[in-house]
Amino acid sequence: MKLDKAVKEAKKLDEVDEILSSGGFLCSAYILMEKDKELDEWNLAFYSKDKDEITAVKVKDSKAELGVTDSPLREDTGKIDVDKVKIGAKDALEKIKSTLEEEFSVSYEKILFTLKKDERQEWRAVFVGKSLSIVSIAVDTETGEVVEKERKSLGAGKSFGG
Repeated sequence: MKLDKAVKEAKKLDEVDEILSSGGFLCSAYILMEKDKELDEWNLAFYSKDKDEITAVKVKDSKAELGVTDSPLREDTGKIDVDKVKIGAKDALEKIKSTLEEEFSVSYEKILFTLKKDERQEWRAVFVGKSLSIVSIAVDTETGEVVEKERKSLGAGKSFGG
């Protein structure tokens, strides 16, 4: 399912419409998927400025389902501009997988695939390897260029980020 279609379905929910009409915005989209699974669903998050809350929406089979509403994890919640997504999710994921195959030797089963905005708006895939190795690769949503690639190990005696 294309992201813009998922967002359109989510906007049909009264709660999402209320968030967007009061100045809120889409702040993230993600899917946790099996290695060979298609992009057939999205988990979307909408930020309400008025309430300083994030509301989750799951969209699958062209049906939107409201999830939990909670406080944001960070103060600087980034606004996703869907109009600036020039490279689609499918193409971005293919480019990321190609980079993974060319530059990293990781056997994986699951992928966390996200769209978010920090300094830039990016697609990012995180691959968790069977050997407790994690590879994270990001692609700019406007240019389609790989902007970050990193490998970390969670092997015995090591901590992530340390």
